[in-house]
Amino acid sequence: LSHFLEEIGLNEDDIDDNDAMPTFLNSSVARPKTLIPVKSVDRLHAATAPTNATKFQQMCESIDSTGLYLYDSSSTMNIECRQFPKSSGYAEDPATGIAAGALVASLHRCKMNSSGDPDDSVSTMTTILQGTAMRRPSQIKVKIDDYTTSSTSTSTSNPSHS
Repeated sequence: LSHFLEEIGLNEDDIDDNDAMPTFLNSSVARPKTLIPVKSVDRLHAATAPTNATKFQQMCESIDSTGLYLYDSSSTMNIECRQFPKSSGYAEDPATGIAAGALVASLHRCKMNSSGDPDDSVSTMTTILQGTAMRRPSQIKVKIDDYTTSSTSTSTSNPSHS
């Protein structure tokens, strides 16, 4: 983890290591993204694009990931995120529905597993805020329709592309 963080200008002190969610987790609704909880929006915005694209791609491939998805772990319904893909021709993505879906599904699953409460499996809507740090703000709405099948639906809006 420390090598990935170093590549994007962060360190282990920036990561939220609470017991509710793993320090990093590969999660997927289509292509695997590595989810990393960051302690605050300030630290999230302090992250930089990978310093060496080739090294970053190799690092992602070594853990079967298509990129890092950092998220502010201090919020649960409006979550600020950043996505650094392993090899998309650009260093950061302002809106990533696949990663947003994987994050919300994983957070929902961890919450239900920790509480054991079947009521935690009811439909929930989460807003993902992405692209803010790169001045291309987007909102991605993710709704967990049915926890038992882990289905998700996403919709994306990016005012800069309107």
